[in-house]
Amino acid sequence: MTNRHAIIIGGTKGVGRELALLLAAGGQSVTAVGRQPGEFPTTTGRIDGLAGTVEQPEAVLATLRQQVAKWGPVTSLVFLQRYRGNGDAWTGELAVSLTATKTLIDGLVPEFAAEGDRSICVVTSNASSFIARNQTLAYHTAKAALKQMVRFYAVKLGPQGIRVNSVAPCTFVKPESTAYYAGQTELQALYRKITPLARMGTAKEVAKAVAFLCGPDASFITGQELTVDGGLSLMLQDTLAREVAGLAG
Repeated sequence: MTNRHAIIIGGTKGVGRELALLLAAGGQSVTAVGRQPGEFPTTTGRIDGLAGTVEQPEAVLATLRQQVAKWGPVTSLVFLQRYRGNGDAWTGELAVSLTATKTLIDGLVPEFAAEGDRSICVVTSNASSFIARNQTLAYHTAKAALKQMVRFYAVKLGPQGIRVNSVAPCTFVKPESTAYYAGQTELQALYRKITPLARMGTAKEVAKAVAFLCGPDASFITGQELTVDGGLSLMLQDTLAREVAGLAG
């Protein structure tokens, strides 16, 4: 059986780290790239946590080609990177979310395995369809564009047997933010009230959705967006607001 090699951009923290651990536990080799190098338990399998900035995608591409030489052709490619800079949000967000994703997909497609189940997954946000007042125009524009980019590549790469999908989560608890949310009892109560599943999601649950789309059980799924928000986006906003405010009618 050919070794499966997953590359995760934004893979050293949060959902990316959870995904790396999950895939490695299943026997895959994982290259996880983040702003800071990641530290992973050696007992979880073969994971390289490498430092790289997608503001310089060509440099990251060169590093990833070295990983292909080390662990074999790519079978899954996942994007979770976020713009965290302090510069111009429009320029930075589009460079990190769009230009880097395009550059790395185009550069790594020739490095994919020649056969077997192969996939690309982009983790976006429900801000691709809704407006979050705490986020910038650039953030919303990038997420919406990624949704269409996924559809474009699904059609373009389909004849090569490469599937392309996206996962759109809402707010969720990361291992790095567990302590914060544990102390926010009112916020927890709010999510229990407004979410049909009556709780917040976790980074591991988002990672499991990505792993599904990257695995053979999703072998005939491409060009789709999987929303992972506990049903929150199903709620009609004015009714939800009335419920939160305790208003009748």
